Amino acid sequence: MKWIEFIRVRSSASVLDEAVSAVTGEVNKINESPSGAEAFMMRHGLFDGDLAVVLVWGDGIKPDKTREGLLLAGTLEQYGPVEHAVWIPAAGNYDCKNC
Repeated sequence: MKWIEFIRVRSSASVLDEAVSAVTGEVNKINESPSGAEAFMMRHGLFDGDLAVVLVWGDGIKPDKTREGLLLAGTLEQYGPVEHAVWIPAAGNYDCKNC
């Protein structure tokens, strides 16, 4: 089962340019690490003030806020209010025997 950590910060477009620079290295480290996570950044398509970092986790890792996600959330908190959430597939889309 795949699940995600969704970490979003709300701010202004100019401040988010700084945030992207600040977390790019952390995102790259996660992608290069043996953790098995895939990390990427996304900007809101309609509102310039939203930036999200998504961590996609795979089998064998229990859905929870991870060390990697908490570090990213901590970095992003200096740029605005942060939402850090854990998302799992909707009912019927997975078999959660190992959750």
